[in-house]
Amino acid sequence: ILSTVTGVHRYKWLKQNVQGLYPQSALLNTIVEFALKEEPVDVEKMRKCLLKQLERAEVRLEGIDTILKLAAKNFLLPSVQYAMFCGWQRLIPEGANIGEPLTDCLKDVDLIPPFNRMLLEVTFGKLYAWAIQNVRNILLDANAKFKEL
Repeated sequence: ILSTVTGVHRYKWLKQNVQGLYPQSALLNTIVEFALKEEPVDVEKMRKCLLKQLERAEVRLEGIDTILKLAAKNFLLPSVQYAMFCGWQRLIPEGANIGEPLTDCLKDVDLIPPFNRMLLEVTFGKLYAWAIQNVRNILLDANAKFKEL
């Protein structure tokens, strides 16, 4: 009975989509175009693209790990920590143009496996936590000095 009921629901959904009762999403249209495409798919090219994204994610993870290791050093001057953090955000002096700052740690690596994606997000989260803790400490110190005055 259960298989018959689920079969009817699947058929009803398919029938409604074929008859056009529900508007098709862009994703569904893309899937249909890909499945019905008569031209051969270059699997090797797709594989190379995925490998490039994995390499890009590994380089990004290695860079953020290096910054986290440097941020953990207690002997760095506050100005050095500030310069390091500004460099990571690509906040540079006026006149130099090195490109747009990264808005998301997963930009251009959105097709990597979920484990690698979560590893990147967690590692970037650690850097954000470090930055927020530093800003909090600076504000607490400034508040204490203000109260002394």
